[in-house]
Amino acid sequence: MTSYSVVIKPMNSRCRHWAKIVRAGQELPLPVFVQGANDIQVPYANCGDEELFPGDALFEGEENHHRRTDLGWTYFITIVTNDGEVLTLESGFSTEKAALKAQGMAPELLKGSGDIAAMVRIAHGLRAGLSVTWSK
Repeated sequence: MTSYSVVIKPMNSRCRHWAKIVRAGQELPLPVFVQGANDIQVPYANCGDEELFPGDALFEGEENHHRRTDLGWTYFITIVTNDGEVLTLESGFSTEKAALKAQGMAPELLKGSGDIAAMVRIAHGLRAGLSVTWSK
């Protein structure tokens, strides 16, 4: 089994940051019930080195408070597919939702709004064998 090392840390140490890892065997909530990170029922991950295995999903959020023109949060999802490929996506998940919908994603998984719900939706889709576009 192939694993991938990731470093969990904020891009800017002045910003608030959170991370959660949902392991392959752990259940994901329905996106419609995800309003924030607390709705993903796994513990928050500590900063530092971590290993991801096929089926694992790393969800991260980082505050953009120091950028006066770009307030809010940026979200990242890193997933290791069942094939062992590492996929990383950044906020702005509408293209991925459209791709999942076009492939016939279950209607109950398409409900729910916001970037954190979108990350959970993407993880559901990849676990079901659907594909999305990504950047490495």
